[in-house]
Amino acid sequence: MPRSALLFALAAIGSFACGAQTLEPTAPTTPPTDQPKVADEDTGGKKGGVWSECYSSFSPSGAPKEDLARLTRSCGPTGGMQAVTAVQVGEQTEKDPADRFTFYVPSAGACYRVYAVGDRNVQDLDVLLRGPDGEDVTGDLSHDAFPVTPPAGPVCFDVPGLYMLEVSVFRGAGRYALQVWGNAAGLTKSAAPKP
Repeated sequence: MPRSALLFALAAIGSFACGAQTLEPTAPTTPPTDQPKVADEDTGGKKGGVWSECYSSFSPSGAPKEDLARLTRSCGPTGGMQAVTAVQVGEQTEKDPADRFTFYVPSAGACYRVYAVGDRNVQDLDVLLRGPDGEDVTGDLSHDAFPVTPPAGPVCFDVPGLYMLEVSVFRGAGRYALQVWGNAAGLTKSAAPKP
């Protein structure tokens, strides 16, 4: 079965899991005064380059929160991005349904990347991002325990609303840590209100 079909199947299974959790915003930060660049000049204005070089040699130690801190320290600030949610920690096996988290995109032009890292016992951790209507926006197709989604640069949205992340252990079992980073347009009111 192709990997994309497996991700779709995992997403379908995840839609029957318990309700989604809302990702908590980070402590208030002052957005950068200038607009972040979507691509670095070294890449000729194209995605990839510095967007993917920042994690090309990343090697997790097996401690999800600490590894996530190293990964976001290396990749997060690229293009002027900042953490827009607090770190979320979960635990899962490959037989469990996907964990679901929501975050609010406040305005058109908001751009985001999702960083996640599994522990030593997670061989393949997957992340799928769904839009307000439930459609797949982007996902991780790597076969590792530290997805950066999207891998070649941030995804930017034209439609504000509540977006959903589905996190699933494709192979293995263990803990993971997850965080969403965004540009200045994505920093305001980033978390959805709690019911």
